[in-house]
Amino acid sequence: MPRERSRSPGGEAAGSGGLNVKKTRKELFTKELGYKDESNPFGDQTLTEKFTWKKKKEYLQAAGLYRGTSKEQEVQKMQAKIREIQQVKKRRDEREVERQLLEQQRLEHDKEMHDEEYGEWLSKEEKFHLDNAKARTQIRIEQGRERPLDLVAKSLMIADGEEFEEMTILDKAPHQLFVNMSQDEIEEVMEEVHTFVRIDKQHADFWKAMRYVCNDAFDTKKRENAGRSKAGAAISGLGSGVAEGVVSEIHELLCSKTKRELGDMLVEIKDSLKKGASEGMDTQFFEAVAAKIPLYVARAEIDHWHAKAKVKSDAWLEKKEAEAEEAEIARLKALKAQEWDDLPSGAPGGEDEGFSPELEPLDVLDAEESKGAYSPILEPLGNYDPDDLLDPDEDDRIRLQVRNTIIEAFGGTVGGSAASNDDGLDRSRDDELFAAERAKGMGDGEVAFNAAGKGSAEEFHGEVVLDRKSYEWEGKYKPRKPRFFNRVKTGYEWTKYNQTHYDHDTPPPKWVQGYKFNIFYPDLIDKAKAPTYHLERSDTAETVQLRFSAGPPYEDVAFKIINREWNFSTRFGFRCVFDRGVLQLYFNVKRWRYRR
Repeated sequence: MPRERSRSPGGEAAGSGGLNVKKTRKELFTKELGYKDESNPFGDQTLTEKFTWKKKKEYLQAAGLYRGTSKEQEVQKMQAKIREIQQVKKRRDEREVERQLLEQQRLEHDKEMHDEEYGEWLSKEEKFHLDNAKARTQIRIEQGRERPLDLVAKSLMIADGEEFEEMTILDKAPHQLFVNMSQDEIEEVMEEVHTFVRIDKQHADFWKAMRYVCNDAFDTKKRENAGRSKAGAAISGLGSGVAEGVVSEIHELLCSKTKRELGDMLVEIKDSLKKGASEGMDTQFFEAVAAKIPLYVARAEIDHWHAKAKVKSDAWLEKKEAEAEEAEIARLKALKAQEWDDLPSGAPGGEDEGFSPELEPLDVLDAEESKGAYSPILEPLGNYDPDDLLDPDEDDRIRLQVRNTIIEAFGGTVGGSAASNDDGLDRSRDDELFAAERAKGMGDGEVAFNAAGKGSAEEFHGEVVLDRKSYEWEGKYKPRKPRFFNRVKTGYEWTKYNQTHYDHDTPPPKWVQGYKFNIFYPDLIDKAKAPTYHLERSDTAETVQLRFSAGPPYEDVAFKIINREWNFSTRFGFRCVFDRGVLQLYFNVKRWRYRR
């Protein structure tokens, strides 16, 4: 049924006794909703006028069901509608707030998830770089070209419980490595330390301490090069307020303190400095000492980790020595058991003969006794003239002197060398070390350097036959020449001259670029004293003689090499190590650089 909308403003005004419904409606719309006929979001010019459904009203009147309403009831209905609209608007605003809150929570949750994934990715990346750094360290150690910081990182891994085939570490604290380094070497180590500070978060305190010590060592070397500091001083950079005689005492005092005690001392010095200026205290001295305390705190942190790794390394060494002793005991038992394997088993003579040997007549035993089958009778010394008796020590001295005289007369060497006479010597350990080194093979451009030297004076290169030398210990130990396995590296460079006069089909002549000496001393008596090497003048200016010396029972061995300046930098392959009975001396010679 269609509805008709009509406005009857006159009817409302005619029935108003004192209340104007139309005016009240306009005021409610304006005050509560902010709507007017002229301005509202619906564009309705008759928004505040009352809507009347005339057809519905006529039907209700015809049916006798129509009931009129008073002005007060209409105003109340309008107010109820306004309140309902306001509640709807309120609920809508609340829903909007809830929606924004949920959106914010969702964004925060997404951000947390993203941060967690990013943090996990960062941790994996750091672990990846740390594992790569450890792998590079292990490879350099296995290949014998380790750097000092590689052994420091290995000590940290040992302190954390990791196990290696060789658990040896540095014999001194890592902060003492910088004493014998140059300024350039310290700068290289500093870059590596920065890398470990960035990737090794587990040992952040240790690597920060190493960085602090490294920076201090770098500054110290700069002052030494500039002549403002004395080389090898216990503490440098204290300033003019500290006397040189007190420096060593300050060093000993700070070294004896723990990390906690150094922190307490620093706090006390700073408190004293705050009130010491007014009391006439020597503030310059205490300020210099306070500036050096952080250095010793860093050293204490490094010493803590080094001591922790040293405990495990020493335990491994003790276990290794115990296993070696057990293996040696087992080997001796096996040798003793083999001595009895040659004895015959079963009955003598086969099954036809009896188990007991045949009896011999007593006259046979009497004949053996008469021939001196038993030990001679011990007679007293009084039966002999004292001049005819020999002192045992004097007898040994005379015997050794006569022996040496006879050997030298026939052109031999006393005690024999490994190359000429190894009779009675067990050189199995030498053979094992020799075979292990030979199994490593040759590198690029390397050839063996083990044969005795041949040729004229200028072309002579290789092992040198040394003159006879007497040793104080040769009466106690049999001298022997050490085994060795050496390599010489040769090659050429494509300089401007070589590029002009040679090509790949006819390459230029090769020249010696370096040597690798491996001298084996497995039976060295005093293992705490490492063998040494020194250079001697040769018969030509182009060559020099390199002699290796060790303690008993080894003789000296020498080689003739080219007379060129050595490159002592570890970056260019220099290595001088004595470990597990092997002296390794690797070096390259410096290259000639021609400049106009």
